[in-house]
Amino acid sequence: MDLYIVRHGETGYNRMDLLQGRIDIPLNQNGIEQAKQTKKKLENVTFEVVISSPLSRAIETAKIIAPDKEVLIDNRLIERNLGEYEGKPRRICNFELYDDLLGNHTEKGIETILDLIVRVRKLILELKEKYSDSTVLLVTHGGLINAISYCFNSNSDDENLKQVDLENGEFVKYHL
Repeated sequence: MDLYIVRHGETGYNRMDLLQGRIDIPLNQNGIEQAKQTKKKLENVTFEVVISSPLSRAIETAKIIAPDKEVLIDNRLIERNLGEYEGKPRRICNFELYDDLLGNHTEKGIETILDLIVRVRKLILELKEKYSDSTVLLVTHGGLINAISYCFNSNSDDENLKQVDLENGEFVKYHL
C-alpha cells in the first residue's frame, strides 16, 4: 500500500495562530489554493481510496485533491481534542499547554497522547489489512500526522511524538 497523508489547507484559525483542535473551521481562500497546489503535485498519482477527517477543512481539501473520488469519512482521523485550549491563541497557551498536552489532563478535556497513539495504530492496521494493494489518500490534521509518524518511526512507547512539521496543504508518503 502506498499511503499519502495530506495536512488540510489553511483556515482562518491557522492564519491567526489559534488552536483549532476539533473546532470545525472551513478553509480560507489561501487554504483552497494550497489544496489546488497539492492536487497539481499529486496529479500523476491515482488514488483508489480517499479518506478524510470529519472536519470540514479536511473534507474540503480532500474534495479539491480528488474531485472524482468518493471521500470516505473516518472519525479516527479527527484532530486531537485539545479541550479547554481550543480556540485560544497558541502564543498565550504555549507553556501551560505544553505541560498539559504531555501529561494526562483529561479533566481539561485533552485527549491523552496514549489514547491518540492507540487510535492511530488501530487505523493504520485496519488500512493495511483492508487496502493492502491500493494507493490511499488520507486528509487529516497536524496532530494526527505527528501521531502517524510516531507509529511508523518509533520503536518505543515513550509517548514522545515525532514531529513531521508539515505546513498546511503539504503531504508525506509511506509505503507499507
